[in-house]
Amino acid sequence: MAFAALCLVVTETLAAPSQPNSHESGGEEHIVVIDKTIPVPAKVEEILLQLDLNTTHPDVRHVFNNTFFQGFSASMKSHCLDLLANMVAVSMVERATTVSRGSVYSTRPNAPWGLQRISTASSLQGSKSSLDFTYNYADDSLGNGVDIYILDTGLYAQHNVFDGRANMLWSFDGDMRDNDGHGTHVSGTAAGSILGVASKAQLYGVKTLDSNGAGWSSNVVAGIDYVIRRHEEQLRSGKDYTGSVISMSLASSEPVQAIDTAVAAALAAGIHVCVAAGNNGEDACQSSPASSGGSRGSAITVGAIDMDNKRASFSNHGSCVDLYAPGVNIISSWIGKPNMVNSLSGTSMATPHVTGIIAYAMKNQTLAASPSLMKEWLLMTALPLEDGTLLANNGIHAGERSARSTRARSSSITRIAKRTAWAFSMTTVSVAGVEQART
Repeated sequence: MAFAALCLVVTETLAAPSQPNSHESGGEEHIVVIDKTIPVPAKVEEILLQLDLNTTHPDVRHVFNNTFFQGFSASMKSHCLDLLANMVAVSMVERATTVSRGSVYSTRPNAPWGLQRISTASSLQGSKSSLDFTYNYADDSLGNGVDIYILDTGLYAQHNVFDGRANMLWSFDGDMRDNDGHGTHVSGTAAGSILGVASKAQLYGVKTLDSNGAGWSSNVVAGIDYVIRRHEEQLRSGKDYTGSVISMSLASSEPVQAIDTAVAAALAAGIHVCVAAGNNGEDACQSSPASSGGSRGSAITVGAIDMDNKRASFSNHGSCVDLYAPGVNIISSWIGKPNMVNSLSGTSMATPHVTGIIAYAMKNQTLAASPSLMKEWLLMTALPLEDGTLLANNGIHAGERSARSTRARSSSITRIAKRTAWAFSMTTVSVAGVEQART
């Protein structure tokens, strides 16, 4: 009977425990998601009460409470897990697992060639060590009115390339600093001035990884929950708000149902989601959130190519990868000083190129409102690579590809592409007054 005293539950109905505050601390952290399909879904507080817990208990790490999914994560021992498994009000119980930014490869200074790669169908010319590049784009809004959420190690908001458009909003541990640099680098490629694709978008840091670039799946789920709730608040506010993009340059070592569930909820909320394929040279479907891409959903999973349009040796691949983008020797913003830059390689670096393209394309209201149509547009405007995969493109050369491609397209997305054919412009920019990080 001591077992029942530690963790009481009624499986068919919810009833308060007879011995409150008797929860035995310890055990591994697990993520619990409430079943919304039953006639009267339970509340988070009701489930916690059955475990002699509450939302302020130190063993409860996160509470998820947006329109699309509710639940919590908490450290629990096996007897509580057994009881949760028998609750009709609970749809999922999953052990929290580690996620990370993946390995990155520091190099000597070279050009941020990625912006030119995603905006031209031509082969690249010139030295990779040059800091001059050409970025072709067709609309000067460049993501204005779009909120980009970087779920990563944080971001250094004071960096010069952010022009005051970057802010830290949430951290799993309360520390708003980017002590790793990875999140700052990713942010610069997505929306930094000079170095970034959507250089007028708003950037928001949602810290889910620690100073070593690692963290728990529960942190990622909590970060997505935070973004969904903030997105819903923005919609209700009546402000001039175009929409949101989540960018996740992180990966687990195995599929994580809780992360995939949270990604699906974000997409259902109308948030665009762009994720890294991973850096193990393996099947991207065996990692989350990469497994949410391909034919499995409207998330965009991104692999990495080099300057010669060859898939990077480290890049994950397979049916869950939608697009490839520049991910080798990418110069972007760095931590330490407001003018610091660094060169890194990884699918983490490829992902924000596509994140930026999404924010850029959200000038079109139809695309902005529909992650699934946005995905169709991205696949349609992409350029074919020699191995049959697709290279992300911002739409400048969509017509050139259309003339030679046999890919089937729906009439709706073809109409969108025509409406998105803004007058082309070419802008040449250069990077000056920057300092290379010593790595």
